Amino acid sequence: MPSKYYGLEEARDYEIQRQRIELGRCIGEGQFGDVHQGVYMSPENPALSVAIKTCKNCTSDSVREKFLQEALTMRQFDHPHIVKLIGVITENPGWIIMELCTLGELRSFLQVRKYNLDLASLILYAFQLSTALAYLESKRFVHRDIAARNVLVSSVDCVKLGDFGLSRYMEDSSYYKASKGKLPIKWMAPESINFRRFTSASDVWMFGVCMWEILIYGVKPFQGVKNNDVIGRIENGERLAMPHNCPPTLYSLMTKCWAYDPSKRPCFTELKAQLRYVRQSVHRHVQCCSAGCVIIP
Repeated sequence: MPSKYYGLEEARDYEIQRQRIELGRCIGEGQFGDVHQGVYMSPENPALSVAIKTCKNCTSDSVREKFLQEALTMRQFDHPHIVKLIGVITENPGWIIMELCTLGELRSFLQVRKYNLDLASLILYAFQLSTALAYLESKRFVHRDIAARNVLVSSVDCVKLGDFGLSRYMEDSSYYKASKGKLPIKWMAPESINFRRFTSASDVWMFGVCMWEILIYGVKPFQGVKNNDVIGRIENGERLAMPHNCPPTLYSLMTKCWAYDPSKRPCFTELKAQLRYVRQSVHRHVQCCSAGCVIIP
């Protein structure tokens, strides 16, 4: 069974020699430092493009362990829609080396490609993420930070779930109680906001918000609303409005993810099946339109 916490010794199982890494340009910023593009010159592949998370202030073992916790979580996953861990450098400055998704964060990608992405592509991204999250659910992991900014685009028809810095294994209980700290309030389920309680059901709520972000091309949820006011709106029954051009069946699925009672939300296995059905329905609709069929509402 995976353990709740790992130390530096476990991280060294994935150690890479620093001289095998060529650090390239900065492509983003993580919780602990900058993220760079780079090249890993491995024995198997002389020039593998990678992403490198750096740790600016890894001056103590405790900070390095917190930084490397993400890598030690990622090493347990093997899924086509989850970013793959390549290795780590545990010595200061610590680095986490991952596969490079060349098209960057999904949120920025959606904003830039807004007029070039059709509905079928958006639903494909949601479906692919549901398969990754169903996989995590089966392994009893909660992600805790499901948002378009934490999804990476490998190609125009492939997205991958990333940023496992907040992920936790649920061990013997069905929930994880988070300590105080900076959390993504506008994406969070009410029980997570009120009690810092995280489960697969709270991940489902966040996935509903992430689907909404995808369908609205990267707009952030609850624009103009202060973090402190979000929970009041949710408890008064307010939910994010249906995005323009979103199929009613898909919006219905989102609202099921936003059931106030966690036990009333679908699990990821159900969401995966429902999204597969929505994909097929949209595909049939597009084919019928292309063939000149008369569509009866």
